[in-house]
Amino acid sequence: MTIRVNGGIINKQTLSGGLRFFKIVGPFAWTISDGSVNLPVATSGGGTFPPATTTYFQVANGLPVPGSAAEIALRTITDKADIVVIGLVPVNIGATTAEIHIAVSASAFGWGSDTPPYGVPPANQDEDQLPITPTQAALDMQAAIRALTPGITTITVPTTTGSINPQNVPATTTVSFSTTTVAEVSFSLGTLTYYTLA
Repeated sequence: MTIRVNGGIINKQTLSGGLRFFKIVGPFAWTISDGSVNLPVATSGGGTFPPATTTYFQVANGLPVPGSAAEIALRTITDKADIVVIGLVPVNIGATTAEIHIAVSASAFGWGSDTPPYGVPPANQDEDQLPITPTQAALDMQAAIRALTPGITTITVPTTTGSINPQNVPATTTVSFSTTTVAEVSFSLGTLTYYTLA
């Protein structure tokens, strides 16, 4: 009889602590483009005939927007953790995204000093049941994201031009992370649309 000694769905990740799950609520509009997001990278061409035109880099429908508020916040989290799954709530395109769910590798995790037991509060509480006792990891992540815009400081991020036209001048808005919240939550399969990072 042959014995399988490695491989399959049981891998080093599942043997070394699994995943921890967090919900982040903040100013995350235009994380994913609906085809109307242009970036300030212009190319010009032509000459006297045809006349020169300026065309901007257009983020295609359904693709992530570089430099979005969500990307900035998640880059901060990746300073001390590996994000392996991202879910955008309630939808993944346009101005309605305000909440992000992430799964991070527990075996490569540097936020907080605690690893909560998942059978007791706060880690076993449903995210909609308030109040949720915050874990130290969530508090540390929240503080780091809020520190991106201390006081009245804002960050400029891309937004929609309102038209699917690569010649439209890129549009931006300003966001503040000062009220962003992070909570560690239990995983609920089937309620989110997830995008796995490459």
